[in-house]
Amino acid sequence: MGLCFLNTLQATQYFFRDFYSSDLERAIRLPKKLKKEIQTCTQLNTLPHYTETGERKADPCSAAFKRSATLAYDLALGFLVSGKKEYAKRAQEILNKWAQSLKVVGSKEAKNLINFYMPYMNMAYLFIRSKFPSPPFERFSRGVLAYARYHKDNNIGAWSVLFGVSGALVIHDRALLLEMARLWQKWILNAIDENGVMQKEIVRSNTANYNGGPTKGIKGIAYTHFALTPISVAGQLLAENGFDLWHTKAGQKLFKAYNKTAEWVLNPTTFPYYQPNLMGIHHNAYFLLLNQYFKSTAGQQAIEQDGFKGDRFRLQFNDALKAIK
Repeated sequence: MGLCFLNTLQATQYFFRDFYSSDLERAIRLPKKLKKEIQTCTQLNTLPHYTETGERKADPCSAAFKRSATLAYDLALGFLVSGKKEYAKRAQEILNKWAQSLKVVGSKEAKNLINFYMPYMNMAYLFIRSKFPSPPFERFSRGVLAYARYHKDNNIGAWSVLFGVSGALVIHDRALLLEMARLWQKWILNAIDENGVMQKEIVRSNTANYNGGPTKGIKGIAYTHFALTPISVAGQLLAENGFDLWHTKAGQKLFKAYNKTAEWVLNPTTFPYYQPNLMGIHHNAYFLLLNQYFKSTAGQQAIEQDGFKGDRFRLQFNDALKAIK
């Protein structure tokens, strides 16, 4: 299988705290992002993402929340990388506007949206807090933690763990961070089987018949990536804050999932639900992060293919992650 673990005694690597990129500003057009306007809402009442025939276009408020979260993340990361205060100030404005405006998170899907996108806002704040603190955003972050769905053992649960980790760091809650370290391990041990497969993700379709129908599995690799991305980022944030769990039993199981998923990326015909139009195969930038701790021949070959899609954490621009060791 081509697996090996790195030395358990290696020093903690701070890929987020010390994020360095020589081309982030240019690559994601940060000066242009400074000029983007955002809208906020008082209520989130998100509808289900899927219909009987496909995907639903997000309502304006849900779309605005998603755009704002990833925009704030990009701008805050731009500040961390460049030191340019205009990026941090704009990120802070976006975070504060939502902190002041959003009052109601109504539907189940809206609560899911909070789990999926608050991690970007929380991490954005962590990038700028030392120079641009915001008590209103910290209060907001604390309040919306009530919507975390920690009990889920699917992709939602993985995002909830990252939501909890990033939220704990925002509000300086060490007890919550400790609980998230426990839940990180629990989620992996429950969600990933002994073969490195997440059975609840590989069956995903692209309709409201979530786990079946004529397109059963068409988004199985995409949803595998969608679950492994946040749990990998959460693992890194935990490591940077005193909880290095990479060499636990859960960490080893995560790395087995990485290797299995990399094999599918390299040869999609080996995926259990292979079909010609598999979606989201290359949403795998988190491979760059896991590659720093675990060596997988398939993983390294997949990384060498490049062409990462949907890399909202901008891992592909982190110079320390680019070099395959």
